[in-house]
Amino acid sequence: MWGREMRAGVVFVVAALLIGQGFREWRRSHEESFQEIVQALASRDAGIRERTASPPGPDSGRLDPGAFAPGLERTSRIPRAVPVGRMDPNRAGAAELTRLPGIGPALAGRIVAERDRNGPYASPEALLRVRGIGPKTLARIRGFLSFPGTAGGDSLAGF
Repeated sequence: MWGREMRAGVVFVVAALLIGQGFREWRRSHEESFQEIVQALASRDAGIRERTASPPGPDSGRLDPGAFAPGLERTSRIPRAVPVGRMDPNRAGAAELTRLPGIGPALAGRIVAERDRNGPYASPEALLRVRGIGPKTLARIRGFLSFPGTAGGDSLAGF
């Protein structure tokens, strides 16, 4: 007669048809609810777009990512202060180090802890001894670093 795989296949097809029919019936009985939900979402999205619309300015030529995915809202991120000048990692605290690109609170804490444990950093490459800082992260922050022996030692730690 029929093998085990054949019976399993037939059961799967029958179950899929029954589930599909049940969903179709449920949708027919709740059609008004679907329309209300769609209208509520559309009016909410329109309100969000009106509130976030900015007046035309120098960056008005940029593409709006929301235009390609109208159902999705933009996620708002709190912009971090960008360092101006250079920072001495031997004098900066964890709060100041988080201003560097790609350095979060945990990594800044590890930089300070490593400095306290093994002494000051002599060069940018010395930061590679901190777990979480690799060549890519070092390349990203190198332009913001200053070491007293090489660049005069101006630091943002006082800000």
